Amino acid sequence: MNSRTQDFDVLVIGGGPAGLAAAVSAQASGARVALVDDNPALGGQIWRTEKFNDTRKSNTPEAARWLQRVQAARIEFISGARVYDQPQAGKLLAETFDGVLELRYRKLILATGARERFLPFPGWTLPGVAGAGGLQALVKTGLPIENKKVIVAGTGPLLLAVAAYLRQRGAQVLLIAEQAAPS
Repeated sequence: MNSRTQDFDVLVIGGGPAGLAAAVSAQASGARVALVDDNPALGGQIWRTEKFNDTRKSNTPEAARWLQRVQAARIEFISGARVYDQPQAGKLLAETFDGVLELRYRKLILATGARERFLPFPGWTLPGVAGAGGLQALVKTGLPIENKKVIVAGTGPLLLAVAAYLRQRGAQVLLIAEQAAPS
């Protein structure tokens, strides 16, 4: 297993919209900046597509603009890296496809994004049952959804966004069930 070390003024963990904005802002001050994400491409879950690093195939104009800003700023993107330890202040260890990467930094920005949380319910561990965000991530990475019957249930604004996304990809959304009481 290889081990290597890299030094940065600012290290941003998370390649989604907040991480991209933080990295571009930090670089504008003259700092040497790196973006670290465990995904192979920038964009986080919200802008995740198979081709996000190709600005011609970004899923939104806003995503394409942010990617162009990151590229123009010459921010280093360390993809497929999972941070697993902070042995001391100013140093993180990350697992990559080819070994361990020691990341040294003066400032650290955590922009790891949102995380879907839901309460267990009867049947939630059955095959074919997934969280709304998890299903969206699977579809974005190639799970076929066209002509599949889907029920989107839970609470919060993610439900409507996921239902719309699934419809755009050809799913038959039979029901959107909001758990929260109407206000």
